[in-house]
Amino acid sequence: MELPLQVIPHPSRHAAFTPADALERLGLRADRLAFGLAGIGGAWGEVDQGVARETLRQAIEAGVGVFDVAPAYGTAEKLLGEALAGWRGPRPVVSTKVGRMPGLSGHVGVFDYSSATMRDSLQRSLDTLGLPTVDLLFLHEPEMVPVEQRARVVEVLRQMQADGLTRRLGLGGGDGPGWSRFIESGCFDVVMLFRRLDACILDGMTADVPRVKAAGLAIYGASPLHMGLLGSRHEEFIRERPEWVWAQPIQRAIRLRALAERHGLSLSTLAHRFMFSVAEIDRTVIGARSPAELTAALADFSAGPLPAALFEEVCATSR
Repeated sequence: MELPLQVIPHPSRHAAFTPADALERLGLRADRLAFGLAGIGGAWGEVDQGVARETLRQAIEAGVGVFDVAPAYGTAEKLLGEALAGWRGPRPVVSTKVGRMPGLSGHVGVFDYSSATMRDSLQRSLDTLGLPTVDLLFLHEPEMVPVEQRARVVEVLRQMQADGLTRRLGLGGGDGPGWSRFIESGCFDVVMLFRRLDACILDGMTADVPRVKAAGLAIYGASPLHMGLLGSRHEEFIRERPEWVWAQPIQRAIRLRALAERHGLSLSTLAHRFMFSVAEIDRTVIGARSPAELTAALADFSAGPLPAALFEEVCATSR
């Protein structure tokens, strides 16, 4: 006998963008957007440093005031540190991460969750950023931490917070199996969902979002373009699916492209505006590797939430 298909709940839709109150209460500003610097840092391929600096400068001039970096994001922390040294506007919100170390490629993870390495990593990040403390420290890819080590890792994070090296703590990459009791105990303030809730995957609505919201945590939604599948790398990934992209999102991305074309939109615009429209996400982390990509992403945000009917069409397509 075949098992019934799991019904995945649809996300709710913003009728209009409102301040992210959950983040403002945490002292992390009410901005709905953050700029993630993995792309311009070179995590997914070499980027001209002049182009990277120009992209970051453009973001600052456009009023972006929330930035997300990590040691594993190539030169991201260095670039942001240079920008912060000359910062003249309102104080930006900065998040970085510990646990995943610099590697040769963003597709090959190097992990070290030992107590000394996590503390040393954060101190190097602070030195590079030119900051005495970060606003938000994520544990990078928490699912990679062995279950028996998680209590110790959480204690190290909380001690770094107590020492004033970070104001808030987060799980970067979803809550992951086995993290529920730590979420519910109040150890963390923010969870970053990654490839769990975007235009081509709604799986995060089954467990991640209800669990995180029930515990009172805020949600960052990362990679609205599903690592490029819904953007500039769509054709490449359709021709040859990377091992880290599941087969179902590939088929959904093909359907989404057809839907976007019927409505006179680019695939990336449809994907961006869908993610921006999801009410369960408190802040979306956009990425860009050039000024043109950044301009397009900011224009998508300025266009506002998707119309209700189109939002539901995307949800239906993404089943």
